[in-house]
Amino acid sequence: MERLAADLVDAFVASGGGDLLAAVAEPLPVAVIAEMLGVPEGDRELLRPWSSAICGMFELNPSEETARAAVRASADFSAYLRGLIAERRSDPGTDLISALIAAHDEGERLSEQEMISTCVLLLNAGHEATVNTTVNGWWTLFRHPEQLAALRGDHGLLPTAVEELLRYDTPLQMFERWVLDDIEIGGTVIPRGSEVALLFGSANRDPERFAEPDRLDLSRPDNPHLTFGAGIHYCLGAPLARIELAASFGELLRKAPGMRPAGEPQWHPGYVIRGLKALDVEV
Repeated sequence: MERLAADLVDAFVASGGGDLLAAVAEPLPVAVIAEMLGVPEGDRELLRPWSSAICGMFELNPSEETARAAVRASADFSAYLRGLIAERRSDPGTDLISALIAAHDEGERLSEQEMISTCVLLLNAGHEATVNTTVNGWWTLFRHPEQLAALRGDHGLLPTAVEELLRYDTPLQMFERWVLDDIEIGGTVIPRGSEVALLFGSANRDPERFAEPDRLDLSRPDNPHLTFGAGIHYCLGAPLARIELAASFGELLRKAPGMRPAGEPQWHPGYVIRGLKALDVEV
């Protein structure tokens, strides 16, 4: 991951900057998950569009066009993975798909559909939050120059800085869950079968849990944010995301110490997934 981040940042700096999202934020996590799955380098440009189209269904009241795009992406991705799985069955490698083929579940091999679903999950969980946290995080830092200066002066702040940026501008604002048993929260009974919306972005600014929640504090010591969820639904890609974020932020801090915004970015109009359309910067 550090090698991939270094290569991307080197090229970005050599070009004098540009769109941080397209040049660094997107390629890094996609390259990482592609290497893990064993996706050939020439095919990797397909992964991000497929993931974006599928994740469009996470939004509230997705349009018919969004639904059609998600179905097309799911079909195309599934067909691609079937071909890749067939190749790995005949010629196994050291990648995760080869490992999944060899995996057993109570004596039975994983079905092809189970393998496809697992790979799609790994792709989405392995990079969606990372992409948005990278650009949202840098835009947050640009708007808090005193905190950015502190980070540039002390790279040892990076671990807590990553956690604070994940909390401060939550990349996935809401998830919905179904209630499996009657529960009572704050005196209100929520019956079995109800659908509830969990507002992670709101929870991450809870004044009863976080001191001065609306203040960016890159050295915040106590930071139990819910950006990656909790319990059995805790994000499968969280460990990957943390390592990737530390790698890309670290490389940019070292190699582009004067990086600055080149204009006001535009936000995607979504409610659930919060991210910028682009982040143009100069180095």
